[in-house]
Amino acid sequence: MYMLDFHSPTLDDKTWIDEIFEGTEYFGCFCSFATLFLWKDLYSTEVARLGDCCLIRGKDEDGSIYYMYPLGKSYDINDCIAALRADASLLGRNLLIYCAEKWQCGELRAAFPDEFDYSESRNEFDYIYRSDNLINLSGKKFHSKRNHISRFVRMYPDWKYENISEDNLHECLDFVGNWLEKSIEGQDEEQVLELCMENSAIALALKNYVALGIVGGLLRVGGRVIAVTLGEPINSRVFATHFEKADTDFEGAYAVINNQFAINQLASYEYINREEDLGLEGLRKAKLSYNPDILLEKYRIEDISAR
Repeated sequence: MYMLDFHSPTLDDKTWIDEIFEGTEYFGCFCSFATLFLWKDLYSTEVARLGDCCLIRGKDEDGSIYYMYPLGKSYDINDCIAALRADASLLGRNLLIYCAEKWQCGELRAAFPDEFDYSESRNEFDYIYRSDNLINLSGKKFHSKRNHISRFVRMYPDWKYENISEDNLHECLDFVGNWLEKSIEGQDEEQVLELCMENSAIALALKNYVALGIVGGLLRVGGRVIAVTLGEPINSRVFATHFEKADTDFEGAYAVINNQFAINQLASYEYINREEDLGLEGLRKAKLSYNPDILLEKYRIEDISAR
């Protein structure tokens, strides 16, 4: 019998989770400690260790219990699935796995033929870009982005980009608080709740900036912070941008913070993962407008072995 110690992630878990992820070749945005820590309240995220593998459990908005595909450099997929099946059974649930990548589906099919059902989850696809494309914005496909940036530079000649540090963290916290107040105006109750949850995650990232190993940048106009972006490395090749917020009163601010962050802090990474669009039409349009080099496919997997 597998007895898994599922618990809400704390900063004390960072060491062993980082050790498990170290040296992996993952591209997905969930493959980092900060992602698990920052969204633990929204998704009721819990983690457990099984040998050299990190197991993740969460709860969907409809109350469904789900698991992530086992993560780590080395694991026995048979042991992991047996452990997850046992845990789901103890909870009176069927095993559901969310956000599995295509290669993980292939691994599972090979180990458990005809025991799982697979369905594409388009809203959870990650948008991944070559860092040199977001830095240089070369060619016709980035013409509009260059125009936005040029217009911003002309309109706000006193703009300035800064790396986020302990010296300006308080200004970033003030900015995201003001951003929330402005953003919730005119929104319905559900939208307000979603914005507040996201804002709480951003504030948690800023308050634990050093401990989490977060990397970030900010944009100023006239000395005032008008945009903030935050993320972390997934591995030596891939960086995940978790949050990007800008004051839309400053036309082109989003394009500038995106470009400046890539130029100043992300040039050493081959790829930048800007996460999923959650099925939001505006967000999908914005992410597609940057011409992703990879749309990382994700799948939901249901255990059908008991049928």
